[in-house]
Amino acid sequence: MVATPACAPINLRRRFALVSLGVITVIALGLGWLMSHVLTERMLRREGEVSMDFIQNLLFTDRSGEYLVISNDENLRQKFLGSMAHVASMRESVRANAYRPDGTVVWSTDTSLIGRRYPVNDELDEALRGQLVVHSGRTDNFTDSKDEHVGLAARTRYYVESYIPIMDPRSGHVWGVMELYKVPLQLNAAIRDALLQLWLGCAASAIGLFFALYWTVARADRIMRDQQARLAESQTLATAVELASAVAHNLRNPLASIRVSAEMLQSDETAAPDHAEHCADITASVDRADRWITELVRVSQAPKLQSELVLPSPVVRACLQEMAPEMNRRNIRWNMPDGEAPGILAHTAMLRQILVSILANAIEVMPQGGTLAVSWSVERAALKLIIADSGPGIGDEVRRALFRPFFSTKSGGLGIGLALVKRMVEQWNGQIALYPAPQRGTCVELTLPLAAMVSRTPG
Repeated sequence: MVATPACAPINLRRRFALVSLGVITVIALGLGWLMSHVLTERMLRREGEVSMDFIQNLLFTDRSGEYLVISNDENLRQKFLGSMAHVASMRESVRANAYRPDGTVVWSTDTSLIGRRYPVNDELDEALRGQLVVHSGRTDNFTDSKDEHVGLAARTRYYVESYIPIMDPRSGHVWGVMELYKVPLQLNAAIRDALLQLWLGCAASAIGLFFALYWTVARADRIMRDQQARLAESQTLATAVELASAVAHNLRNPLASIRVSAEMLQSDETAAPDHAEHCADITASVDRADRWITELVRVSQAPKLQSELVLPSPVVRACLQEMAPEMNRRNIRWNMPDGEAPGILAHTAMLRQILVSILANAIEVMPQGGTLAVSWSVERAALKLIIADSGPGIGDEVRRALFRPFFSTKSGGLGIGLALVKRMVEQWNGQIALYPAPQRGTCVELTLPLAAMVSRTPG
């Protein structure tokens, strides 16, 4: 069978950063283009509406606009020409044409266009139906220039063309159309400023949105990784619990029989000398296996223990006294402060096992002697219990891995002791940390919650 390769872990942050950056950039560019187009069109149309109001008022005040439909009235003609003089003097105006309803140019700032008629002019036809038509362009982009554009390119490059319907205010009948070509310098400057602010706003919004989403996803990714690590640790500890239940009850009786048999052989005076040595090895191995089983049993029983009020000072002293023979044999000096530490929420038997495990680890790293110091302090609502040794210390990588289940620096260790310690301390809403000692060695810091003192009234 061919082994299926494991799936590579997904780098959520990098994948999201690439995808979201591309999507947000496309959306920002699309919205920027759409909003700039809408903004430009609205500003141009507003310019056309202003021009339309001016021309409508100008031609309706003296009724000169009627000349577009009554061309044989000399009086109306003179009034109309007077009004057109005002139109010709408009600021930023390049060319102006006045059309009759049939599309004939009746007046123009370019006299060569007077009397002409353009058969194809969609904008003029729309204006003759009463609609204001405004659009802009560049004369150097003309592909099929209209006849009315002749001579315009020599005077300007960018222009705004407006077709303004001139209507009877009473009947709404279209009298004609006024066509204006303008070079709106101020309007162009205003449009450029508005577009600049618009694109800067789009860019700032896109950047802000990207970083906000990235921060959210990065935080979610970090939380998921932490939860996954805790889940993996819980599953590993659950495996240890199942292993403890299966192994502890099945091995103790056979091990006890093996130990008894080895002791009997060792006490037999008729046995060969090398048999006694082998029996001693068997007894030591059985004792080591029994300690492993005891540790596994503590793992399986730990979740069933309930927190209670514990006075830590007597427990610490009892543990030190229990470990005293081994410390004396290794020439290890120990000390702890006088007085009593305040009560904490824990479990007496399990706290003793935790302290014994920590003290045993500290003693093992000082085979040639050293110092073991126990101290405590109260910070806020917690007791900090510190156990410091003067051993060689441990590296950062090993220190981070020591609390993982089945990780051990000992050749024959199961790696469950410190994992159990961490599990129980966290079950008591406490914390455990390892850090280098100020001079030399390692400090183990247990932070355990203080117990609420319940006052008792005398009976």
